[in-house]
Amino acid sequence: MNGPLRAAASLLLLLVLAVPAGADPLGRVEPRLLAAARGTSAPLHVWLELEDKGERSPEELATMLAAAEAALTPRSRARRIRAHVLPLVDERDLPVSERYLGELAARGLAPHAASRWLNRVAVTVPASRLGEIAALPFVRRVAPVEQAFRSFEQPPAEALKRTSAPPLKPRTPPVRDLGTRALDYGRLQTVMQQVQAFAFHDSGYTGAGVLVCLIDAGFNFHDTHEALAGQVIAPGRTRDFVEGDTVVTEPAFFTLDHGTWVMGLIAGDLPGEYLGSAFGAEFALARTENSDAAFERPVEMLYWGMGAEWADSLGADIISSSLGYFQFNDGIGDYTYADMDGHTTDISRAAEIAASKGILVVNAVGNEGQTAWRHLIAPADVHGDSLIAVGSVSTTGAPAAFTSAGPSADGRIKPDLAAAGIAVPIVNTNGNPASYTTNSGTSLSTPIVAGLAACLLEARPGWTPQQVIRALRETASRAFQPDNLSGYGVPNGRAALEWSPNGPNFHPPGRVGIALTGPNPWSPSTATLVVTFALGDAVPYPSAARLSVFDAGGRRVRTLWTGTLAPGRAERTFWDGRDDSGRPLGPAVFWVAVDAAGELASRRIVLLR
Repeated sequence: MNGPLRAAASLLLLLVLAVPAGADPLGRVEPRLLAAARGTSAPLHVWLELEDKGERSPEELATMLAAAEAALTPRSRARRIRAHVLPLVDERDLPVSERYLGELAARGLAPHAASRWLNRVAVTVPASRLGEIAALPFVRRVAPVEQAFRSFEQPPAEALKRTSAPPLKPRTPPVRDLGTRALDYGRLQTVMQQVQAFAFHDSGYTGAGVLVCLIDAGFNFHDTHEALAGQVIAPGRTRDFVEGDTVVTEPAFFTLDHGTWVMGLIAGDLPGEYLGSAFGAEFALARTENSDAAFERPVEMLYWGMGAEWADSLGADIISSSLGYFQFNDGIGDYTYADMDGHTTDISRAAEIAASKGILVVNAVGNEGQTAWRHLIAPADVHGDSLIAVGSVSTTGAPAAFTSAGPSADGRIKPDLAAAGIAVPIVNTNGNPASYTTNSGTSLSTPIVAGLAACLLEARPGWTPQQVIRALRETASRAFQPDNLSGYGVPNGRAALEWSPNGPNFHPPGRVGIALTGPNPWSPSTATLVVTFALGDAVPYPSAARLSVFDAGGRRVRTLWTGTLAPGRAERTFWDGRDDSGRPLGPAVFWVAVDAAGELASRRIVLLR
């Protein structure tokens, strides 16, 4: 027997001898971990999945659950009730058993991470002790901790390098006067106009009262930059899961800036210079990432999960995450595209649980469109009724080449929505509090959409997260023609605000009516034209109907909808400015008309290019 084989045999013997007689510990150790253990003498990073939460009887479990419900913060309780979470708490809300943690500590195994949702702890053990650990009566399974590569923070394309904007002198922020005039978004004017954020803000909805947890990779200068200095983070709402403290700013320049870029796009609050999509919201900051963008420490996917659990305990309404994983290191636990099914990866499982607790999760779909991977990343693969995966488009609505492509491995449309992600203005983290720059990526598109969701939650406090997702998706620019580059398209703040869970609330005074939602004149590159039409209350019977677009000469250039209109139920669709052959029309004057119940109702629209 040669040296390597002798060493492997000795190790396997140690694994077996370290276990009491009659036990079958190796059956609890995942085969991929056993294979790795046979080839190394180095310590292994492993997950210990535990049998239960330490309860000794059903009665004790009931007592523990009652205590967990009583311990819910008022915000967390209110969010769960609003989201119709039943039961209000379950076993996943119980902490990892202190008794089990004590028994591990007594064996010299101090966990360096823990998840109450997944009921497991991460420890580092010599390969020779795997059998001993697996034989513990409270250990259900021993699995390797995957070492993951994070999706690039910026697209790799050379053309998308940062471009600096000239620094400005500090200034006194102009006074905001909601409700009396349109806001000036400054550098973000085009970005916010594209998603029609003004429809919320001009109505007084800025995300006030909504708590958004930003899970990201560092927040240097978030408290000193002029566009963010007014966003005071409440005590107890910052946490660094990498270093294990509450300080999310670190003494390192130019490396821990990603979270601050992201924060600016949702929380920026300097009218006339830089105004984000939910500048009135409340924020919590979770640093869950190592500053090294290439190599991920073994537990960083669990750091994301720990951040999500913390957000839940705070009562956060939304998680905005511009992080994701798509490739794994050193051959242990490699994931493939087939695993991007919304359930398999650890981070996707954590995101699913967060959604089950009533949190709306918004996550970047990834920047891998021009890499060998190409596909979406985790946790963006989670089902669209639980998580909004966000892709990038240009300000004209064209999908960015770098956006990770769907579908999910099980065939679902991904991404779900898209927003500006090419040369987006961002706050600069060079230490100058009045400096701005630009960058690109789905990381930057994500907080724009998360901000719209926050405004919608404020405007419609009785809606569940699923209804918010539906409102944004069903009124987006590609709602009726989704694809796997921009999903259901660019959200439309105005249309989402007018959306109803029971269908459009539209009752024409005559026999048939039509309404257009959007600017007039209108440019398809900057806004979505929403068309709502219905029978009037005077028509008590169904009627065949056709919705068409006519040019100024009376020629039908586009049929938008045909079918049967039912009394009391409005229909809604969209026009993208194209004819029936898909050719762009205009600039010109057009009429959008519905023919039903023996009458024709129409509205005039001026199309710009």
